[in-house]
Amino acid sequence: MCELMAAAFAQPVSADFSIREFGLRDADNADGWGLAWYPDRSLAIVKEPIRWGSSPYPSFLENYPDLRSRVYIAHVRHGTVGGSPTRADTHPFARELDGTEYCFAHNGTIDNHRELPLGRYRPIGGTDSEHVFCRLLDAIARRPERLENEAGWRWLHGQLAAVNERGKLNCLLTDGQHLFCYHDRAAYKGLTFRRVVLRGDGPRRFEDATVQLDLGGPDINHGFVVATCALSASGWQPFIGGELVVLKDGRMCHSSHRDLSP
Repeated sequence: MCELMAAAFAQPVSADFSIREFGLRDADNADGWGLAWYPDRSLAIVKEPIRWGSSPYPSFLENYPDLRSRVYIAHVRHGTVGGSPTRADTHPFARELDGTEYCFAHNGTIDNHRELPLGRYRPIGGTDSEHVFCRLLDAIARRPERLENEAGWRWLHGQLAAVNERGKLNCLLTDGQHLFCYHDRAAYKGLTFRRVVLRGDGPRRFEDATVQLDLGGPDINHGFVVATCALSASGWQPFIGGELVVLKDGRMCHSSHRDLSP
């Protein structure tokens, strides 16, 4: 199955992502991998239509100390829509809207996705995921306001729920400031989150038998890590089926399904 992973923190954290362990998942996700982050307002993506373990990139990413961001999205892919693996079909996907670079990754399958009409944004590849992303950004572009408040987040939840009626939808969307995380209404494959507090300069590590994630940060930093499956034995909470969570500045500022009041 495809795997999603994301991080959203109050301050930039180093990407000493020891995600070489993605290689232990690529037997079932051999159609591509990708990592996206925001060095500043611009978006950077490294992705390939091959198994993570077959790529020379992991050692570079693990040893590049200046790779820092407040928001990351990672994905390993098992293709269900499209032909032979290509870079164009590999997640995450990116598009620009009004000077902001958006990033999107998805697992699941949307049936009859080409029936969803498109406007200014068009897919480069042949996946249902990229088609849904283009459809979503077309809708966002038509809004007079961007997704920066409760009204916008409720609207986004409605858009995602409508797409979810056509199939299975777990997805991550970011504008570099907000991280929007949506879990399939039937709880397909699962989606989990964990709050993280970083103290001191040393790396902090989540690990299990298949994925290891190192997080380095200055004195005190805080945020959330989101993953298809929990990355360690404890501390993780499942998303609710059909839930949209919005993360910003290391905080969970919206949930469609849970009370976040103090």
